[in-house]
Amino acid sequence: MLKKEETPWSEGVVLVCTKCHKSISASSLKEEGNAGENLKTFLKKSFKESGDLSKIRVVTSSCLDVCIDDTQAVTFASTDGKTETFTVHPEKDREELLKLLKSKI
Repeated sequence: MLKKEETPWSEGVVLVCTKCHKSISASSLKEEGNAGENLKTFLKKSFKESGDLSKIRVVTSSCLDVCIDDTQAVTFASTDGKTETFTVHPEKDREELLKLLKSKI
């Protein structure tokens, strides 16, 4: 039986593609590991430190079908149904992405 569930996050979910890592030049990255996983960790830590982690869920995703070389695809899906997808450099643009996402919650 289908049962609707309430989510523990009130404003939305952020999906970070992990497949994009393959198209980002290693020379443009400072951190080891998967750039998508690293971006997710950065966002979760930042939202936790600001007390906003209960408003937003940050998860990794498989391909979001927005494949542009040297960028990371990130989708914000609001609980009101609006979805926005962005492409960013996973390290150089992370502060700007964080600021944008905070403005949405």
